[in-house]
Amino acid sequence: MSVQVCARCQTTTREPVVVAIGHGASAGGGTVYACPDCAPTFPQQRDPFDGGLLARRDPGRRQP
Repeated sequence: MSVQVCARCQTTTREPVVVAIGHGASAGGGTVYACPDCAPTFPQQRDPFDGGLLARRDPGRRQP
């Protein structure tokens, strides 16, 4: 993997850890990296494709 800058301490690391995936509507997203020391301090991101986060609709029920 290439050298990346840690999002927390701003140092370069040759062992970057992906801690977040940014999402954007018009410009796309970006990957947020951290060094191995700072990575555990970032909160765990929720999976947007997890069924618990998506609104579930009953196809037989009329939506208001």
